Amino acid sequence: MGEAPSVAPGPLAYNAIGVFGIIAVVLAGWTTANPTIYRAGLAFQAIMPKTSTFWVTILAGTVATLAGLFPAFAMKLLDFVAFYGFVLAPVGAIIVFEHFFHKKMGIVQDYAEKANLQFNKSVLLAWAISFAVFYFVSVQFDIFLSFVTLPAWICCGILFLILSKRTQRTI
Repeated sequence: MGEAPSVAPGPLAYNAIGVFGIIAVVLAGWTTANPTIYRAGLAFQAIMPKTSTFWVTILAGTVATLAGLFPAFAMKLLDFVAFYGFVLAPVGAIIVFEHFFHKKMGIVQDYAEKANLQFNKSVLLAWAISFAVFYFVSVQFDIFLSFVTLPAWICCGILFLILSKRTQRTI
């Protein structure tokens, strides 16, 4: 009909290999979901430490199952996860770049702690600049956030090193 076929896993697998495709999708989803639900259960357990791992895992699975019953909600989850990763990934870049390149760049590792600072401006500026630039690119050119996360990560790490080099004083 001149349209691209649906990329929903269930119909795609069913059209390709029939009932065995559906079975494969269900098994793949189940094996992928199990460790994730267990991790979510452990996160719930941090909030409710006296509850057993079994019951918090059941709670996490129930919440996930209920959320999955509403496609309008479930389909928005990917956008949320992409944004969450886009926001957090550059923080990881700062940790990685500082650890591996602090000697080469001549900066002090864990500078805020050693200089007894409550706040490291280099971290905030590197994160904010990379976030703003690549979020703008994503919105302006209609690019899914997951595709600009790696460039934002690299940019943030490099900016952190440059800003740290310019702002750190010898301790």
